[in-house]
Amino acid sequence: MNVDDPIIDICEVSTIVFGSGYFLPSETVNVSVSGLNAANAAVSGNTAAEDGSMTVTFRPPSDGEGSYAIAFEGSRSYTATITVSHGHDSAVSCDHDPGVAPAGSELALTGGSVSPWILGGGAVALVAGGALVAAGAARRKRA
Repeated sequence: MNVDDPIIDICEVSTIVFGSGYFLPSETVNVSVSGLNAANAAVSGNTAAEDGSMTVTFRPPSDGEGSYAIAFEGSRSYTATITVSHGHDSAVSCDHDPGVAPAGSELALTGGSVSPWILGGGAVALVAGGALVAAGAARRKRA
Protein backbone atom coordinates (compact mmCIF):
# COMPACT_ATOMS: atom_id res chain seq x y z
CA MET A 1 0.00 0.00 0.00
CA ASN A 2 1.41 3.38 -1.01
CA VAL A 3 0.07 6.94 -0.93
CA ASP A 4 1.74 9.13 -3.54
CA ASP A 5 1.66 12.79 -2.52
CA PRO A 6 0.03 12.62 0.94
CA ILE A 7 0.23 16.44 1.09
CA ILE A 8 -1.33 18.28 -1.85
CA ASP A 9 -2.75 21.68 -2.78
CA ILE A 10 -6.34 22.32 -3.78
CA CYS A 11 -7.16 20.75 -7.17
CA GLU A 12 -4.07 18.56 -7.12
CA VAL A 13 -4.40 14.78 -7.15
CA SER A 14 -3.09 12.16 -4.76
CA THR A 15 -2.88 8.51 -5.79
CA ILE A 16 -3.40 5.57 -3.45
CA VAL A 17 -1.97 2.28 -4.75
CA PHE A 18 -2.76 -1.16 -3.35
CA GLY A 19 -0.45 -3.91 -4.55
CA SER A 20 -1.37 -7.27 -6.03
CA GLY A 21 -3.37 -9.46 -3.64
CA TYR A 22 -4.37 -6.67 -1.24
CA PHE A 23 -8.05 -7.13 -2.12
CA LEU A 24 -9.87 -10.12 -3.59
CA PRO A 25 -9.79 -10.38 -7.40
CA SER A 26 -12.34 -7.98 -8.97
CA GLU A 27 -13.67 -7.06 -5.52
CA THR A 28 -15.93 -4.02 -5.19
CA VAL A 29 -14.51 -1.94 -2.35
CA ASN A 30 -16.53 0.62 -0.40
CA VAL A 31 -14.67 3.94 -0.55
CA SER A 32 -15.71 6.88 1.61
CA VAL A 33 -14.19 10.32 2.14
CA SER A 34 -14.46 12.49 5.22
CA GLY A 35 -13.19 16.04 5.66
CA LEU A 36 -14.23 19.62 4.83
CA ASN A 37 -16.83 19.54 2.01
CA ALA A 38 -15.97 15.88 1.37
CA ALA A 39 -19.16 15.36 -0.66
CA ASN A 40 -17.59 17.50 -3.42
CA ALA A 41 -14.31 15.53 -3.52
CA ALA A 42 -13.56 13.26 -6.49
CA VAL A 43 -12.46 9.64 -6.08
CA SER A 44 -11.74 7.39 -9.04
CA GLY A 45 -12.84 3.80 -8.99
CA ASN A 46 -13.66 1.25 -6.33
CA THR A 47 -13.10 -2.10 -8.07
CA ALA A 48 -9.95 -4.15 -7.59
CA ALA A 49 -8.20 -5.61 -10.63
CA GLU A 50 -8.13 -9.34 -11.38
CA ASP A 51 -4.94 -9.65 -9.32
CA GLY A 52 -6.46 -7.85 -6.31
CA SER A 53 -4.56 -4.61 -6.87
CA MET A 54 -6.28 -1.26 -7.01
CA THR A 55 -5.24 2.31 -7.83
CA VAL A 56 -7.45 5.17 -6.70
CA THR A 57 -6.98 8.90 -7.23
CA PHE A 58 -8.32 11.53 -4.85
CA ARG A 59 -8.92 15.16 -5.73
CA PRO A 60 -10.22 17.42 -2.95
CA PRO A 61 -13.06 19.86 -3.54
CA SER A 62 -12.13 23.31 -4.83
CA ASP A 63 -13.17 24.80 -1.49
CA GLY A 64 -11.55 22.11 0.65
CA GLU A 65 -8.67 22.32 3.09
CA GLY A 66 -7.22 20.31 5.96
CA SER A 67 -7.10 16.58 6.54
CA TYR A 68 -9.13 14.07 4.53
CA ALA A 69 -9.61 10.42 5.47
CA ILE A 70 -10.18 8.09 2.54
CA ALA A 71 -11.53 4.83 3.99
CA PHE A 72 -11.47 1.55 2.07
CA GLU A 73 -13.72 -1.28 3.30
CA GLY A 74 -13.56 -4.66 1.62
CA SER A 75 -11.95 -8.00 2.39
CA ARG A 76 -9.30 -5.80 4.01
CA SER A 77 -9.66 -2.29 5.37
CA TYR A 78 -7.40 0.71 5.17
CA THR A 79 -7.73 4.44 5.80
CA ALA A 80 -5.42 6.85 4.00
CA THR A 81 -4.94 10.38 5.32
CA ILE A 82 -4.28 13.16 2.83
CA THR A 83 -3.59 16.74 3.86
CA VAL A 84 -4.80 19.55 1.60
CA SER A 85 -3.39 23.06 1.85
CA HIS A 86 -4.58 26.23 0.16
CA GLY A 87 -1.30 26.58 -1.75
CA HIS A 88 -0.86 29.70 -3.84
CA ASP A 89 -4.33 29.76 -5.43
CA SER A 90 -7.83 28.87 -4.50
CA ALA A 91 -10.02 27.74 -7.35
CA VAL A 92 -13.69 28.16 -8.08
CA SER A 93 -13.77 24.74 -9.75
CA CYS A 94 -11.07 22.12 -10.17
CA ASP A 95 -12.79 20.93 -13.36
CA HIS A 96 -11.52 23.98 -15.24
CA ASP A 97 -7.98 23.98 -13.89
CA PRO A 98 -5.59 22.97 -16.72
CA GLY A 99 -3.08 21.86 -14.12
CA VAL A 100 -5.21 18.85 -13.33
CA ALA A 101 -5.99 17.51 -16.78
CA PRO A 102 -6.44 13.76 -16.55
CA ALA A 103 -3.54 11.60 -17.60
CA GLY A 104 -3.55 10.93 -21.33
CA SER A 105 -5.73 13.88 -22.22
CA GLU A 106 -4.62 16.93 -24.11
CA LEU A 107 -5.64 20.54 -23.90
CA ALA A 108 -6.99 22.19 -27.03
CA LEU A 109 -4.51 24.03 -29.21
CA THR A 110 -5.38 27.68 -28.77
CA GLY A 111 -2.66 29.25 -30.87
CA GLY A 112 0.92 30.13 -30.28
CA SER A 113 2.25 29.82 -33.81
CA VAL A 114 2.42 32.51 -36.46
CA SER A 115 0.39 32.08 -39.64
CA PRO A 116 2.48 31.69 -42.83
CA TRP A 117 0.20 34.30 -44.46
CA ILE A 118 1.22 36.88 -41.87
CA LEU A 119 4.91 36.08 -42.38
CA GLY A 120 4.52 36.28 -46.18
CA GLY A 121 2.63 39.58 -45.96
CA GLY A 122 5.32 41.04 -43.72
CA ALA A 123 8.06 39.95 -46.13
CA VAL A 124 6.23 41.51 -49.10
CA ALA A 125 5.74 44.78 -47.19
CA LEU A 126 9.43 44.86 -46.27
CA VAL A 127 10.53 44.32 -49.90
CA ALA A 128 8.04 46.93 -51.18
CA GLY A 129 9.24 49.45 -48.60
CA GLY A 130 12.86 48.82 -49.54
CA ALA A 131 12.04 49.31 -53.24
CA LEU A 132 10.31 52.64 -52.50
CA VAL A 133 13.29 53.88 -50.49
CA ALA A 134 15.70 52.85 -53.27
CA ALA A 135 13.53 54.52 -55.95
CA GLY A 136 13.33 57.73 -53.90
CA ALA A 137 17.11 57.80 -53.41
CA ALA A 138 17.72 57.24 -57.15
CA ARG A 139 15.29 60.06 -58.03
CA ARG A 140 17.10 62.49 -55.71
CA LYS A 141 20.45 61.68 -57.30
CA ARG A 142 19.11 62.50 -60.78
CA ALA A 143 17.54 65.76 -59.69
